[in-house]
Amino acid sequence: MNKMTKITAGFNLFVGASMILMWVFFYISDAIPELETAPYDIAMHLIAEFITAILLILSGIAFIKTYKLQESLYYISYGALMYSIINSSGYFLAPFDIAMTMMFGSLLIVSTGLVLYNTKQIVVSKNKEK
Repeated sequence: MNKMTKITAGFNLFVGASMILMWVFFYISDAIPELETAPYDIAMHLIAEFITAILLILSGIAFIKTYKLQESLYYISYGALMYSIINSSGYFLAPFDIAMTMMFGSLLIVSTGLVLYNTKQIVVSKNKEK
């Protein structure tokens, strides 16, 4: 396993686990007012967030174990992650929460960089197989 594969696997595992832990923390600290004000909206948002987190964790494991599904899981999980990042950024940008917006912006930049790098590696690898 090369260095970038380890970085990608670690990033996927870290972000996936962090998403789950963040929502658990918000729930325990009673910091999800939408549970009272917009229960259906937040329920659908939470489903999307947890699916994204689970896909990221599975993708990280697939990179470590080099499962055949790693490429598919990778692209699906990153598509979900990028949607989640962009969607969540708007929630924190509206009240001008600069710290959270910068965190999401950083995540988007790192995620995009990993997608571009790994896509290049996948294309080069497939071209060598031909």
